[in-house]
Amino acid sequence: MKNRLILLEGLPGTGKSTNSFKLYEQLSNNGKKVEWVHEVSQPHPVLFFTESCMTKEEFQNFKMKYPEVSELFDEVAEVRKTTVGIDQDTVSRRWQDSAEQAWYQELLQYDAFPTSLDRYELQALEKWEAFAKKAMEDEETVFILDSSLFQYQIFTYLLKASSYERLEAFVRKIVECIKPLNPLLIYLYREHTEDSIEFLKEQRGEQDLVSTWERDQGEPYYKSKQKDVTAFYDFLHDYAICAEKLFEILMLDKRKIEISENNWKAYEDEMLGLLELHRVKIPAYKAVEGTFVNKEHDFYFTIQDNVMKDPEGVQRGLSPKSQEEFFVEGIPTILQFFGDNSIRLLGRQIIPQWTETGTVYTRKL
Repeated sequence: MKNRLILLEGLPGTGKSTNSFKLYEQLSNNGKKVEWVHEVSQPHPVLFFTESCMTKEEFQNFKMKYPEVSELFDEVAEVRKTTVGIDQDTVSRRWQDSAEQAWYQELLQYDAFPTSLDRYELQALEKWEAFAKKAMEDEETVFILDSSLFQYQIFTYLLKASSYERLEAFVRKIVECIKPLNPLLIYLYREHTEDSIEFLKEQRGEQDLVSTWERDQGEPYYKSKQKDVTAFYDFLHDYAICAEKLFEILMLDKRKIEISENNWKAYEDEMLGLLELHRVKIPAYKAVEGTFVNKEHDFYFTIQDNVMKDPEGVQRGLSPKSQEEFFVEGIPTILQFFGDNSIRLLGRQIIPQWTETGTVYTRKL
């Protein structure tokens, strides 16, 4: 394939993850080796959600100060040009009662998200460069990233009340480092931003939007704004303006797809056409039913009629990849049935621990 990297962008609620999943499924069924990096994949190769980031000097000093965790940190750290990333959740799973340790509390002080833009730009660009280099070495894999190029960057810069010009300059640097992957940018949008806001209210409930505003209201963007959720609606309007401007100026393969009619199959066919792929009929296999348990972590899920109820209580459809493997709707997780009563998780882990790649669940008899 010409495009080794597919970027799906749009306002929250425009179907980025939904359509990423459909592309993931269809690319795989077309015989392509594909890796979907979900917005909340963990650890994430280009974004910061649960990562502490240090300079190499800070990292060495940290290990000298806390020699008891030096070996653990060497195992989990991602070393880049001048920075080192350490996923906090990975550390927590490896070290029992880590939250109570002084070294863990100090580790949290290096959290990458609330840092200054100067430090963020250094850390983030090195992370994108490391991802691009690793992806280029894997010549057969197509990568899908959702909400990474626009959404995460726009949230970061808008909340810091930074100028659009600084945002654009940084996004251009990201695009420059991923150019060898021949990226395809797909921008999903509704004609009117207000329609996207109403869709979010309907699908997620207004309280979800209130929670987002409450989470971020201390950021510089909201300093002179009204003190209620309507300030977040203003934020989304400003987000749309930034995204439209970025889409227009970036020099790479790109396509805008208006989703106002909610004709998702047609949008999916359009995206497949951009990739010169045809829709492959999903095989009609049925997943083994029952309750599957992982005793080590006390997780369980149920399967009935190709619907999975996950450990968080969310129902997700199962789409057959083969007789033994099933895609889990909406996330980059694959259930692999083996033996008579066991399932192994494949794909890429997202933040909930039950999705950890390689975890085995056994059917309760």
